[in-house]
Amino acid sequence: MNRNVLFKFFDPVTLAGDQIRGECFVRITEEIPKAQIVLTFQTKMYSKIIEKRQIPYDQSNPQMIPEKLIEKTQRIQVTLDSPIRQPKQTQKKYELNGEIMYRVIRNYGTHESFVYTQELYTGQVKPGDYKFQFSIPTQYNMSSSFSYKSEDGLKQAKCSYKVTLRIDLPDEASTLMMESADVYINGRIASEGEQFRQCEGNIVQYLCLNRGTVELSIKLNKNNFIPGEQMLIEYTLDNTRSQRSISRVEARLINKLTFIDDDEIERVIENIKVFQQNLGGVNSGQKLERQNASLEIPKNLRATIKTSVIRNQYFLQMEAIADAFLTWLSVPVVCQVPINIQESQLPQKINLEGWNFLPIMNVSVNAFSNLTVQQSFIPT
Repeated sequence: MNRNVLFKFFDPVTLAGDQIRGECFVRITEEIPKAQIVLTFQTKMYSKIIEKRQIPYDQSNPQMIPEKLIEKTQRIQVTLDSPIRQPKQTQKKYELNGEIMYRVIRNYGTHESFVYTQELYTGQVKPGDYKFQFSIPTQYNMSSSFSYKSEDGLKQAKCSYKVTLRIDLPDEASTLMMESADVYINGRIASEGEQFRQCEGNIVQYLCLNRGTVELSIKLNKNNFIPGEQMLIEYTLDNTRSQRSISRVEARLINKLTFIDDDEIERVIENIKVFQQNLGGVNSGQKLERQNASLEIPKNLRATIKTSVIRNQYFLQMEAIADAFLTWLSVPVVCQVPINIQESQLPQKINLEGWNFLPIMNVSVNAFSNLTVQQSFIPT
């Protein structure tokens, strides 16, 4: 980070629709006869999948595919997460790995990128340290911050927000200084009535090899969590009409990540179990009424997001399991409840030792009056 520009945000995460409040600290080392200071707030959202399909290739006939279209294996990762739009000819269409040729196919899901711009100050600036407060409006329907990149780098997605301070020299048509900082947003969740409905799992009844039925129902204390928080579960397991004993109830949290490209084709990237915990079972002819359990949400989970480009969803599943002969042939007794995971960040720590602020630019910025809509962002 440029030590001449520092950002401090009063809230580690901002709720969509609320103001992003903070301070910006600027150190000017030499007098500027005429400067234009601009603050911008930018959003970016995209998903991207790179596929490599093997194709016939005759090594003795290199003219089969022009050499300029071939990309060596070790170089294909270079431009995966570049935020800069590059000419299409720089995107290699083929990759040669030893004697095997692959065709490289890129599938994009893009969303319009919005930029809010506010001119803060125009005029002469003397050397010194300056600070000002800002308050940036956000849109009520903004999604939670999100970032994903697979281990091989071939699948990635991002919903990001950043604030940028830029000092321009208008007489020279140049930029003297520019620095950005990421800001984090939590999307709005469902209404209280909808949350209450989602907190309850329907009672499930299934025939178990002519040995009777089992009923399982669950209820959560809420359905909106931050990573590391405790989830409180109340469940009822009715085994009074079954001749099988339930050995355990398995609680698991499922994460399903889906990318949607510009052709509206959905691709499931991950559908995994992020944690599992076994709870007590019940004998045949007995019932467990309103049992309580506590599960800790893993600390490394990404936020829930549901857009036209990215869907990252979480489901709490609870399954009553009977470990007996041929019970694997029966339909599982499963309850499922969707839950929402919020973005979570630690408070900032800013070291301002050695800074001596001058009062001339201690101004407050309360609104962003200008709005421009950029073309769809296509990462390369």
